[in-house]
Amino acid sequence: MLDCLCVGLSTMDVIASVDGWPREDEKRRARAVVVDGGGPAGTAACVLGKYGLKTGILSFIGQDEWTPFIREGFRRHDVSTKSLRVVPGASNAVSMVLANARNGSRTIVWNARGLRGESLPVRAPRARCLHFDGHLMELSIRLAREGLRRGALTSFDCGSLKPGWEALAALTRVFIASSRFTRQLGLSVPAALLALRERFGFSVAVTEGARGVSFFDEKSRRVRRLPQRRFASVDTTGCGDVFHGAFLAAALRGRAFEESLRFAQEVAGEKSLRLGGRKGLPERRL
Repeated sequence: MLDCLCVGLSTMDVIASVDGWPREDEKRRARAVVVDGGGPAGTAACVLGKYGLKTGILSFIGQDEWTPFIREGFRRHDVSTKSLRVVPGASNAVSMVLANARNGSRTIVWNARGLRGESLPVRAPRARCLHFDGHLMELSIRLAREGLRRGALTSFDCGSLKPGWEALAALTRVFIASSRFTRQLGLSVPAALLALRERFGFSVAVTEGARGVSFFDEKSRRVRRLPQRRFASVDTTGCGDVFHGAFLAAALRGRAFEESLRFAQEVAGEKSLRLGGRKGLPERRL
């Protein structure tokens, strides 16, 4: 049995570190260029694998020159690809990222069309945790329902307001959203946390980038914020995805909710010191 099966999007990232954003029709020399795997579910799976959890990826990828690279990226992080499916005739999602070396911000241009392969045969192995990023919503809802019946922990990385999010949230035991999601709800972070906890009853937190992470504290029954330690960031690509993977790695090792959030903050912060969502992962022991 797997410790965790991550379900959702896998992409390719081509990241260039530059000194500021270039003007239109300008050439600018990059400090460094990195080619790396990406995607919320894909990167979270690599974090879990790197930190010693038995992990699998369930995703649909294209059939082009990037396909072997994607597969090898997962194998390099000890992630099982038995549930990775190639969609015949489809192209892989590729993100072109400019990372501003002055402040670590990144600007992304990508070609994702939302690979769909639900009609393909998929083997979903048993796992004690199922982690979803919302990109394969119908499949995720079905797997979450089956996972709950088997007693699995269900986790939802809710980065934005996607159709079907409420149905998946109702099947979720750990719900970590982005501040973008709360803005799309039209609520402040504290108001969103209280509303989500009241409606769904799950463990809930909201990531706020450099401001830290806010969460509903079960003991005090109030919203608390964990400030983010400052890092001399050079690339924030994948930091949110890394956060989710690191959180689950700690939680599945038995750490409490708040402690797991703190661990995830440190790992994501340290990742920002290097280019690449996966290549920038720090060495850590749990």
